[in-house]
Amino acid sequence: MRFLIVGAGAIGGYFGGRLVQKGEDVTFLVRNAKQIQLEADGLIVKSVHGDFQTSVRTISNREAVEPFDCIIIAVKAYHLPQVMNDIEPYVGKHTLILPLLNGYDQFSILQKRFGPEHVLGGLCYIETTLDSTGTIVQSSSFHSIVFGEWAGGESERTQLLLSHLDHAGFTVTLSSDIQREVWQKYIFVASLSGITTLMDSSVGPIFASPKARAIYEQLLQEIVSLAQNAGMPVGPENIASTMQKMLSVLPEFTSSMHRDMHKQLPVEADHLHGALLAMAVPGQGAYPVLETVYARLKVYESVNDMK
Repeated sequence: MRFLIVGAGAIGGYFGGRLVQKGEDVTFLVRNAKQIQLEADGLIVKSVHGDFQTSVRTISNREAVEPFDCIIIAVKAYHLPQVMNDIEPYVGKHTLILPLLNGYDQFSILQKRFGPEHVLGGLCYIETTLDSTGTIVQSSSFHSIVFGEWAGGESERTQLLLSHLDHAGFTVTLSSDIQREVWQKYIFVASLSGITTLMDSSVGPIFASPKARAIYEQLLQEIVSLAQNAGMPVGPENIASTMQKMLSVLPEFTSSMHRDMHKQLPVEADHLHGALLAMAVPGQGAYPVLETVYARLKVYESVNDMK
Protein backbone atom coordinates (compact mmCIF):
# COMPACT_ATOMS: atom_id res chain seq x y z
CA MET A 1 0.00 0.00 0.00
CA ARG A 2 1.38 3.40 -1.03
CA PHE A 3 0.85 6.15 1.55
CA LEU A 4 0.94 9.88 0.97
CA ILE A 5 1.29 11.87 4.20
CA VAL A 6 0.18 15.47 3.76
CA GLY A 7 2.47 17.44 6.01
CA ALA A 8 5.63 16.38 7.82
CA GLY A 9 4.85 18.40 10.91
CA ALA A 10 4.22 17.32 14.46
CA ILE A 11 1.46 14.80 13.67
CA GLY A 12 2.07 13.76 10.06
CA GLY A 13 5.81 13.56 10.63
CA TYR A 14 5.39 11.42 13.73
CA PHE A 15 2.96 8.84 12.37
CA GLY A 16 4.53 8.89 8.90
CA GLY A 17 7.97 8.43 10.39
CA ARG A 18 6.81 5.43 12.38
CA LEU A 19 5.37 3.91 9.20
CA VAL A 20 8.69 4.48 7.42
CA GLN A 21 10.46 2.72 10.28
CA LYS A 22 8.10 -0.22 9.88
CA GLY A 23 9.01 -0.44 6.19
CA GLU A 24 5.82 0.85 4.62
CA ASP A 25 5.87 2.70 1.28
CA VAL A 26 5.52 6.31 2.48
CA THR A 27 5.86 9.64 0.68
CA PHE A 28 5.45 13.06 2.28
CA LEU A 29 3.80 15.95 0.44
CA VAL A 30 5.62 19.05 1.72
CA ARG A 31 6.51 22.60 0.80
CA ASN A 32 9.81 23.33 -0.91
CA ALA A 33 11.56 24.63 2.22
CA LYS A 34 10.55 21.57 4.22
CA GLN A 35 11.62 19.30 1.37
CA ILE A 36 15.11 20.83 1.42
CA GLN A 37 15.34 20.40 5.19
CA LEU A 38 14.22 16.76 5.08
CA GLU A 39 16.64 15.95 2.27
CA ALA A 40 19.49 17.42 4.32
CA ASP A 41 18.67 16.16 7.83
CA GLY A 42 16.01 13.50 7.46
CA LEU A 43 13.01 13.26 9.76
CA ILE A 44 14.01 13.63 13.42
CA VAL A 45 11.72 12.49 16.24
CA LYS A 46 12.30 12.72 19.98
CA SER A 47 9.69 10.62 21.73
CA VAL A 48 8.96 9.07 25.09
CA HIS A 49 8.49 5.89 23.04
CA GLY A 50 11.98 6.09 21.54
CA ASP A 51 13.92 8.60 19.47
CA PHE A 52 14.69 8.02 15.81
CA GLN A 53 16.00 9.74 12.71
CA THR A 54 15.24 8.50 9.21
CA SER A 55 15.51 9.56 5.61
CA VAL A 56 12.16 9.98 3.88
CA ARG A 57 10.77 10.26 0.37
CA THR A 58 9.15 13.62 -0.43
CA ILE A 59 7.30 15.35 -3.24
CA SER A 60 6.38 19.01 -3.57
CA ASN A 61 3.14 20.51 -4.78
CA ARG A 62 1.73 18.91 -7.97
CA GLU A 63 4.89 16.94 -8.70
CA ALA A 64 3.89 14.27 -11.20
CA VAL A 65 3.49 10.85 -9.55
CA GLU A 66 0.88 8.11 -9.70
CA PRO A 67 -2.19 8.27 -7.42
CA PHE A 68 -1.73 6.83 -3.93
CA ASP A 69 -3.64 4.08 -2.14
CA CYS A 70 -4.09 6.08 1.06
CA ILE A 71 -3.69 9.81 1.68
CA ILE A 72 -3.36 10.77 5.35
CA ILE A 73 -4.14 14.44 5.97
CA ALA A 74 -2.40 15.68 9.12
CA VAL A 75 -2.54 19.47 9.07
CA LYS A 76 -4.43 22.20 10.89
CA ALA A 77 -8.05 22.53 9.78
CA TYR A 78 -7.53 26.02 8.35
CA HIS A 79 -5.13 24.54 5.76
CA LEU A 80 -7.79 22.17 4.36
CA PRO A 81 -8.92 24.30 1.37
CA GLN A 82 -5.35 24.48 0.05
CA VAL A 83 -4.66 20.84 0.89
CA MET A 84 -7.62 19.68 -1.19
CA ASN A 85 -6.16 21.43 -4.21
CA ASP A 86 -2.74 19.96 -3.48
CA ILE A 87 -3.87 16.33 -3.23
CA GLU A 88 -6.28 16.35 -6.18
CA PRO A 89 -3.72 14.97 -8.68
CA TYR A 90 -2.96 12.05 -6.34
CA VAL A 91 -6.53 10.84 -5.77
CA GLY A 92 -7.25 7.84 -7.96
CA LYS A 93 -10.26 5.62 -8.42
CA HIS A 94 -9.54 3.56 -5.29
CA THR A 95 -7.70 6.11 -3.13
CA LEU A 96 -8.67 6.26 0.55
CA ILE A 97 -8.47 9.66 2.25
CA LEU A 98 -7.88 9.47 6.00
CA PRO A 99 -8.18 12.87 7.73
CA LEU A 100 -6.56 13.30 11.15
CA LEU A 101 -7.91 16.82 11.69
CA ASN A 102 -9.72 18.27 14.68
CA GLY A 103 -13.42 18.99 14.29
CA TYR A 104 -16.31 17.55 12.31
CA ASP A 105 -17.08 19.71 9.26
CA GLN A 106 -13.97 18.56 7.39
CA PHE A 107 -15.53 15.19 6.62
CA SER A 108 -18.47 16.63 4.69
CA ILE A 109 -16.16 19.13 2.98
CA LEU A 110 -13.87 16.34 1.79
CA GLN A 111 -16.82 14.16 0.77
CA LYS A 112 -18.27 16.93 -1.37
CA ARG A 113 -14.93 17.49 -3.09
CA PHE A 114 -13.80 13.90 -3.69
CA GLY A 115 -16.91 11.77 -3.17
CA PRO A 116 -18.03 10.00 0.02
CA GLU A 117 -16.64 6.69 -1.22
CA HIS A 118 -13.09 8.05 -0.87
CA VAL A 119 -13.29 9.54 2.64
CA LEU A 120 -12.84 7.54 5.83
CA GLY A 121 -13.49 8.79 9.33
CA GLY A 122 -10.36 9.28 11.37
CA LEU A 123 -8.75 10.96 14.35
CA CYS A 124 -5.65 10.72 16.48
CA TYR A 125 -4.67 11.21 20.09
CA ILE A 126 -1.15 12.49 20.59
CA GLU A 127 0.73 15.30 22.33
CA THR A 128 3.44 16.46 19.97
CA THR A 129 5.01 19.67 18.72
CA LEU A 130 7.87 20.99 16.58
CA ASP A 131 10.83 22.62 18.29
CA SER A 132 12.79 25.55 16.85
CA THR A 133 14.95 23.21 14.73
CA GLY A 134 12.01 21.36 13.17
CA THR A 135 12.48 18.27 15.34
CA ILE A 136 9.26 16.48 16.28
CA VAL A 137 8.92 16.25 20.07
CA GLN A 138 6.36 13.69 21.25
CA SER A 139 5.84 13.80 25.00
CA SER A 140 2.81 11.73 26.01
CA SER A 141 2.19 8.06 26.63
CA PHE A 142 -0.68 8.05 24.11
CA HIS A 143 0.01 8.03 20.38
CA SER A 144 -2.94 6.49 18.61
CA ILE A 145 -4.97 6.56 15.41
CA VAL A 146 -8.65 5.57 15.27
CA PHE A 147 -10.34 5.17 11.88
CA GLY A 148 -13.23 3.49 10.13
CA GLU A 149 -15.87 3.67 7.42
CA TRP A 150 -17.79 6.93 7.79
CA ALA A 151 -21.12 5.13 7.36
CA GLY A 152 -20.18 2.60 10.05
CA GLY A 153 -19.35 -1.06 10.07
CA GLU A 154 -16.17 -2.64 8.74
CA SER A 155 -15.00 -3.46 5.25
CA GLU A 156 -12.32 -5.34 3.38
CA ARG A 157 -10.52 -2.10 2.55
CA THR A 158 -10.39 -0.88 6.14
CA GLN A 159 -9.11 -4.29 7.26
CA LEU A 160 -6.37 -4.00 4.64
CA LEU A 161 -5.48 -0.49 5.79
CA LEU A 162 -5.41 -1.70 9.40
CA SER A 163 -2.87 -4.39 8.48
CA HIS A 164 -0.53 -1.71 7.11
CA LEU A 165 -0.99 0.75 9.99
CA ASP A 166 -0.68 -1.89 12.68
CA HIS A 167 2.64 -2.80 14.34
CA ALA A 168 4.21 0.52 13.36
CA GLY A 169 5.15 1.68 16.85
CA PHE A 170 1.87 3.42 17.69
CA THR A 171 -1.62 2.27 18.63
CA VAL A 172 -4.23 1.89 15.90
CA THR A 173 -7.91 0.97 16.26
CA LEU A 174 -10.44 0.14 13.56
CA SER A 175 -13.84 1.45 14.72
CA SER A 176 -17.23 0.29 13.48
CA ASP A 177 -18.80 3.54 14.79
CA ILE A 178 -16.27 6.19 13.80
CA GLN A 179 -18.68 9.15 13.93
CA ARG A 180 -19.21 8.56 17.63
CA GLU A 181 -15.42 8.35 18.07
CA VAL A 182 -14.95 11.60 16.13
CA TRP A 183 -17.39 13.36 18.43
CA GLN A 184 -15.69 12.03 21.54
CA LYS A 185 -12.41 13.52 20.27
CA TYR A 186 -14.12 16.76 19.22
CA ILE A 187 -15.59 17.21 22.69
CA PHE A 188 -12.23 16.52 24.33
CA VAL A 189 -10.27 18.88 22.07
CA ALA A 190 -12.82 21.70 22.10
CA SER A 191 -13.12 21.65 25.88
CA LEU A 192 -9.37 21.25 26.47
CA SER A 193 -8.34 23.97 24.02
CA GLY A 194 -11.16 26.18 25.25
CA ILE A 195 -10.23 26.08 28.92
CA THR A 196 -6.45 26.20 28.47
CA THR A 197 -6.62 29.24 26.18
CA LEU A 198 -9.26 30.96 28.32
CA MET A 199 -7.22 30.45 31.50
CA ASP A 200 -3.82 30.62 29.76
CA SER A 201 -2.73 27.58 31.73
CA SER A 202 -2.00 23.90 31.53
CA VAL A 203 -4.50 21.45 33.02
CA GLY A 204 -2.93 21.11 36.49
CA PRO A 205 -3.54 24.62 37.84
CA ILE A 206 -7.02 24.71 36.30
CA PHE A 207 -8.15 21.56 38.08
CA ALA A 208 -6.43 22.66 41.29
CA SER A 209 -8.72 25.71 41.39
CA PRO A 210 -12.32 24.84 42.33
CA LYS A 211 -13.68 27.88 40.45
CA ALA A 212 -11.65 27.20 37.32
CA ARG A 213 -12.60 23.52 37.39
CA ALA A 214 -16.27 24.50 37.71
CA ILE A 215 -15.96 26.70 34.61
CA TYR A 216 -14.38 23.79 32.71
CA GLU A 217 -17.20 21.48 33.78
CA GLN A 218 -19.76 24.01 32.59
CA LEU A 219 -17.95 24.38 29.25
CA LEU A 220 -17.93 20.59 28.82
CA GLN A 221 -21.64 20.39 29.65
CA GLU A 222 -22.44 23.16 27.16
CA ILE A 223 -20.54 21.46 24.32
CA VAL A 224 -22.22 18.10 24.88
CA SER A 225 -25.66 19.67 25.30
CA LEU A 226 -25.26 21.73 22.11
CA ALA A 227 -24.14 18.72 20.07
CA GLN A 228 -26.93 16.55 21.47
CA ASN A 229 -29.55 19.20 20.65
CA ALA A 230 -28.13 19.32 17.11
CA GLY A 231 -28.77 15.58 16.71
CA MET A 232 -25.17 14.42 16.93
CA PRO A 233 -24.25 10.97 18.35
CA VAL A 234 -23.35 12.17 21.84
CA GLY A 235 -24.80 11.87 25.32
CA PRO A 236 -24.04 12.18 29.03
CA GLU A 237 -21.50 9.36 28.73
CA ASN A 238 -19.27 11.75 26.75
CA ILE A 239 -19.07 14.03 29.76
CA ALA A 240 -17.94 11.20 32.02
CA SER A 241 -15.36 9.82 29.57
CA THR A 242 -13.95 13.29 28.83
CA MET A 243 -13.62 14.10 32.54
CA GLN A 244 -11.89 10.77 33.10
CA LYS A 245 -9.39 11.54 30.34
CA MET A 246 -8.76 15.07 31.61
CA LEU A 247 -8.13 13.80 35.13
CA SER A 248 -5.68 11.18 33.86
CA VAL A 249 -3.27 13.55 32.10
CA LEU A 250 -0.17 15.09 33.67
CA PRO A 251 -0.55 18.54 35.31
CA GLU A 252 1.64 20.13 32.64
CA PHE A 253 -0.55 18.81 29.83
CA THR A 254 -2.03 21.50 27.59
CA SER A 255 -3.61 21.92 24.17
CA SER A 256 -1.84 22.51 20.88
CA MET A 257 -4.00 25.63 20.51
CA HIS A 258 -2.59 26.99 23.78
CA ARG A 259 0.96 26.32 22.56
CA ASP A 260 0.16 27.96 19.20
CA MET A 261 -1.10 31.08 20.95
CA HIS A 262 2.16 31.42 22.85
CA LYS A 263 3.98 31.12 19.51
CA GLN A 264 1.59 33.71 18.02
CA LEU A 265 0.47 31.23 15.37
CA PRO A 266 -3.00 30.83 13.82
CA VAL A 267 -5.58 28.86 15.81
CA GLU A 268 -8.57 26.70 14.88
CA ALA A 269 -11.14 28.97 16.56
CA ASP A 270 -13.64 28.90 13.69
CA HIS A 271 -13.14 25.20 12.98
CA LEU A 272 -13.67 24.08 16.59
CA HIS A 273 -15.60 26.51 18.79
CA GLY A 274 -17.11 28.60 16.01
CA ALA A 275 -18.31 25.50 14.18
CA LEU A 276 -19.95 24.26 17.37
CA LEU A 277 -21.81 27.52 17.90
CA ALA A 278 -22.94 27.42 14.27
CA MET A 279 -24.66 24.08 15.01
CA ALA A 280 -26.69 25.50 17.90
CA VAL A 281 -30.43 25.05 17.45
CA PRO A 282 -32.17 28.42 18.02
CA GLY A 283 -34.11 28.47 21.27
CA GLN A 284 -32.53 25.30 22.62
CA GLY A 285 -29.99 26.06 25.31
CA ALA A 286 -27.56 28.83 26.22
CA TYR A 287 -23.80 28.48 25.89
CA PRO A 288 -22.17 31.41 27.74
CA VAL A 289 -18.81 29.78 28.48
CA LEU A 290 -18.42 28.45 24.94
CA GLU A 291 -19.31 31.89 23.58
CA THR A 292 -16.73 33.46 25.93
CA VAL A 293 -14.06 31.04 24.73
CA TYR A 294 -14.84 31.83 21.09
CA ALA A 295 -14.83 35.57 21.75
CA ARG A 296 -11.46 35.31 23.51
CA LEU A 297 -9.98 33.45 20.52
CA LYS A 298 -11.37 35.95 18.02
CA VAL A 299 -9.80 38.79 20.01
CA TYR A 300 -6.48 36.91 19.86
CA GLU A 301 -6.86 36.61 16.07
CA SER A 302 -7.73 40.27 15.75
CA VAL A 303 -4.82 41.47 17.88
CA ASN A 304 -2.43 39.27 15.91
CA ASP A 305 -4.05 40.15 12.56
CA MET A 306 -5.00 36.55 11.77
CA LYS A 307 -7.93 35.95 9.45
